[in-house]
Amino acid sequence: MESRIEQAVPTDTIEWKRSYGRMTVKNIKLECNFKTFESCKTQIESYNTQNYSIVDPVLHIFCAECNDIETYKAVLKDEIDSWLKNLASYGITDWMILIVETIDIKKTKNILPRQSVLDKIRMDFASKNADRCVSILNPLKFENKSTESFRSMIQRIRHLILSAYNKNIIKFEEIIRSRREERNKDDWDFRNYFLLQEQLAFVLEMLSLHSDALVQYDELDAMLNLFIMNTQFGEKPKWMATFEKQLNNVRGITMCKKDIQEEREKIIDGSVTLIEFRNYLFQRQCTLLNSMNQQWEIAQRLFPFLFSTLKETEALRLEAYNGSLACWQFVNCLEVLNMCDCVNGNENIIRCSQFTASIWNLAKDKLYELGKLCGLLPNFTPTSEQLHIVVQLSSAIGEIPERDVNEQRELEIKRSHSPIRKIPKAGCEKLREALSSNEGFKKLYLELCELAISTYKHVSRLRSARLVGLDLGNFYCLLNEPQKSIVFFTDLLRELKTEKWNALASQTLLELANCYKKMDDSLSYTKVCAAISCCHDLETLVRTFYFDEFLKSLKNLQRTLNVSEKGQNNYVTLDDHFKIDDIHLFNKSPVIQDSVLNIEIKIESNFPREILCENISISFELMEKQSNQEIAETADFDILPFSIHLDYKQDNTLSEALVVCEMKGKVRRTSSGKNENAPTIRSNFANSASLENVLLHPGSNVISLTTKAAEVGTWSFKQISIQFQHLDFLSKTIPMKLKSFEITTKPSSASLHFSNLVAGLDQKMKLMISGGSFHFPKEATITLKGSKGLQMKTEDDADYKRTISIKLVDFKLFEERTVELQALCELPCRRDETMIDQKVMLHCPWTESEIQIPLKFLPILTACCRLHSSGSKKFLQVITKSLYDKELILMDAVMKCNNEGVVITDLNPKSQSKLIVAKNISVSYLFEIEVEPLKTQDELPVISIEFNLMYAEGEKPDLIRRYNCPFDVTDYKTLFQVKVKVEPSELCRVGSVCHLNLTITKLNDHHQHNDLMYEVLFDQNLWAVYGRSAGVISMAETNETIITLDVFPLTAGFLPLPNIRLSKYVANKTKNDNPKLIPFAPTQVYNSTKSLQIHVLASTNVEQQ
Repeated sequence: MESRIEQAVPTDTIEWKRSYGRMTVKNIKLECNFKTFESCKTQIESYNTQNYSIVDPVLHIFCAECNDIETYKAVLKDEIDSWLKNLASYGITDWMILIVETIDIKKTKNILPRQSVLDKIRMDFASKNADRCVSILNPLKFENKSTESFRSMIQRIRHLILSAYNKNIIKFEEIIRSRREERNKDDWDFRNYFLLQEQLAFVLEMLSLHSDALVQYDELDAMLNLFIMNTQFGEKPKWMATFEKQLNNVRGITMCKKDIQEEREKIIDGSVTLIEFRNYLFQRQCTLLNSMNQQWEIAQRLFPFLFSTLKETEALRLEAYNGSLACWQFVNCLEVLNMCDCVNGNENIIRCSQFTASIWNLAKDKLYELGKLCGLLPNFTPTSEQLHIVVQLSSAIGEIPERDVNEQRELEIKRSHSPIRKIPKAGCEKLREALSSNEGFKKLYLELCELAISTYKHVSRLRSARLVGLDLGNFYCLLNEPQKSIVFFTDLLRELKTEKWNALASQTLLELANCYKKMDDSLSYTKVCAAISCCHDLETLVRTFYFDEFLKSLKNLQRTLNVSEKGQNNYVTLDDHFKIDDIHLFNKSPVIQDSVLNIEIKIESNFPREILCENISISFELMEKQSNQEIAETADFDILPFSIHLDYKQDNTLSEALVVCEMKGKVRRTSSGKNENAPTIRSNFANSASLENVLLHPGSNVISLTTKAAEVGTWSFKQISIQFQHLDFLSKTIPMKLKSFEITTKPSSASLHFSNLVAGLDQKMKLMISGGSFHFPKEATITLKGSKGLQMKTEDDADYKRTISIKLVDFKLFEERTVELQALCELPCRRDETMIDQKVMLHCPWTESEIQIPLKFLPILTACCRLHSSGSKKFLQVITKSLYDKELILMDAVMKCNNEGVVITDLNPKSQSKLIVAKNISVSYLFEIEVEPLKTQDELPVISIEFNLMYAEGEKPDLIRRYNCPFDVTDYKTLFQVKVKVEPSELCRVGSVCHLNLTITKLNDHHQHNDLMYEVLFDQNLWAVYGRSAGVISMAETNETIITLDVFPLTAGFLPLPNIRLSKYVANKTKNDNPKLIPFAPTQVYNSTKSLQIHVLASTNVEQQ
């Protein structure tokens, strides 16, 4: 059963939780093997002694075959009792009794035993530990029925083994703790303590608790380092002499189990050196980390391991061959890199790369150190002494580790993810090949540099990659291949400038200058010399030397540079040589087109001496205008894509609810995406301000530039150019934020300035001419043309003209002139105060279209004519009114008529022929008009008359002007006369009926309207009419008609007579038409009693009362 139990125990896991709650429950697998009690008796006897080992037997099993109680009592009971007493003598409490039963089923089929052998054993020996007694059926005879009992037995064995282990580990930890407390005793030895605590690590490793086992080695590592470092400040313990041996053997770490075991044997026998002990300790840590698939932590632990070991060798002052420690570091780096090379999974590869990049760099540095020591650098030949060093180092790093078949197979399985790649060589093998020849050293060094650079870039550590590139560039310089070095130097220079490492950038420029000089690249060498001469971090002698080189190279460049080559290659970054302190535009925005832009630039020259620049210019570009729609769109805020995210447990219950933004952040690597040192490109300098032949002194310089504001728009400063011989120093952008400026065109304009224009008098106006940005011809003229009734003149002209021309002699840009004008608007005959609309058309030289300027004049006089009747006589009344703010003199009023048979008689007194009127004062003139009786209305329907009046201003009485008003007189004949009479007129009382006699008399037979309608219009408060107050009469056959109406007054006093209105009556021609009334003109009907009144007496009843 021994082999079956050994095979069955590791097939399943078992839960284990260490005491004191130091770890969570873990599932572990157990492995076991059996030994006889006699073979391990020596180990048992050392139990609880100084040589206690945790790998002593943990569980003692007594196995016997017994089928009946009689046999048990006769033989087996005494054997078990003796066995237990023997175990008790050694203090062993972990035991188990296993009874194998072989039952004859035929004999015991109908017999039920009262007590089994197992029950009897439990009663005799394990009354309190019944679980330590187990019985199973003999698996050889009852294979099918014994399966369940065998499985139960295996589970019980696992449990008892684990319980025993737990007890032993607790006791072993107490022993370790007590040994640690004795570390200050003279007979205490760290090696023995190390081997003791390592046993605990072995047990934990065997239980697959690799992290706990790693903790044990970390504690030992820290303890040893503390001991060694403390030796610098106190006495050394005696056991420290073990590690003070000379370091003749500096072989690196290896994962070969055979070599690891050999180093452990050296620790046991005390022949180990500090390097070998440190190697063994780190190898054990690597083994555990490999088992946990944490190769990235191996890489992380390498640097503390290397540097702490070197510090310990310095503290102990250990002797070693020159370069041997560098070999040891190099081999360790490559071995760790080989371990990380077997990693699977992108995540683990990235984590490893975070640390392997620095390991590649360290390996490269150590190899260069060894190459320099052994004379393997380019252009060097090893001496005999250096060859002897190579031999010593080759022997010190040891032989190539030989892996057994199992280790080789495991390594191939781990590298199954990349089967094309070969298994890497061991670190000592690569080092031995590199030290064997210059070519081998060169090949390995270049390979390590490239791997370091690529790994640094892979983990986005570009600065470190650039520094490795610096070493690689220096190596190419040693190989006399400067063209390859330039790439790495340029990348580093770009990185250093971006991060403002000016001192390092200056040193890199010196390296670039040497490369370009070796390549005989005159143009690049000239640019680099200019940059070096402007580096303030360098000494003045160095700067002046390269400034002289810069000038010499420029002279050579002038002879060798072809015309076709003068282009973008001659552009140099201005920021490396000059500093733009300030840019100031003196013009206030907006700037008028064609005006002069005045720009002042403060430039700080970094050159050590003065230079004469051929041209300094600053360009500006037109800014694009955004539409209102685009501005509105950019002003709106974008709504983030939020969504609800629900997390559920395994039982479909809600675990948590989250609001998630499903928009990945846009990440840009500033180290690579933002390239501030991109090649400088010359912008368009078509719009620029420049100055030629400028002498720039070292330090601050103030340059004033001027140019013409040509194109209209919004402009911003773009780039500065400083031309010095064949080089054009260009700024990438303007270093400071400047406001944009606007160039606008100032259009030429012409306008009339006036106030309160009046018609009929001289009015002063000013013609304002603004030249703006228009270029006027030498003999330019501007023409003014007034509308009808408007005349103008200048102060030099004597007469008014409708069209005048003004010469603009030598009219300059942005000049403004004022021309004094006088205007005279004809005074028309107006009945009201409406304004008189006039306009002036300007013909200007800057435009082909006319410019219309509207004018409004207020008439100083208004006039109206009224026709009055007195019987058959007619009179004309002309009323004039002054609207002028000042006094006017009116004189010589005359009325004329050109029609024949019309006589006009002036009825105005001659003593008042000259009148002085103020504003809003009216003056009336009266004239009688007589028409020959033989002239009918049809022959002369309209009489045209003309009223003339002379006027002058009160301030200028000598300047007399004529006011002419034509009038047309119509309906000037009286056709009917109306007369009203109330009877009795003497005894008319209130309330008494009176007779109103209406007499209508026809005065003219030359009219066609004989049907008339009369209407009596009265005030209802004064009169009352009985019957109809209107009627239709015919005057065709008679010249006079009398109509009588009954009226009675309503109130006493002098009452006006009722008014009479006559109208032309047009009868309807058809049934569907209605009759029409056509009124007469006021002068066609004369009411002779219109203004008469009648005295109405009060009624008699009122008097009596």
